[in-house]
Amino acid sequence: MVNEDELRSKRVYVGLLAIAGLAGGAVLTFFPGNEGVQAACIRIGLVLGAFWLAMPTANRPAAWKKLSSNWMIFALIITAIVIPRAKAMFPVLAILAGVAWFARPRK
Repeated sequence: MVNEDELRSKRVYVGLLAIAGLAGGAVLTFFPGNEGVQAACIRIGLVLGAFWLAMPTANRPAAWKKLSSNWMIFALIITAIVIPRAKAMFPVLAILAGVAWFARPRK
């Protein structure tokens, strides 16, 4: 297990790298012709910032510790893969949900 001092230093490093990536992207906006590097710096900064937020602190455990089981992680991965590909199916699903709503048995 990782001790508290090592965990705190890793959290600081990730936060500094996130700030450096975002700052690098901001600086590169003033230099035309580097749009690809600018986009990469901003994306890396955003991802590291999100990872920094999810890292454990002294008061709370890591954000992924709240996931109850491996099945939950598996379901989240499958959902992340399926949802972008199923955007064309949303109108069909909405129509089916409407039909099911009106066809349900009434009390």
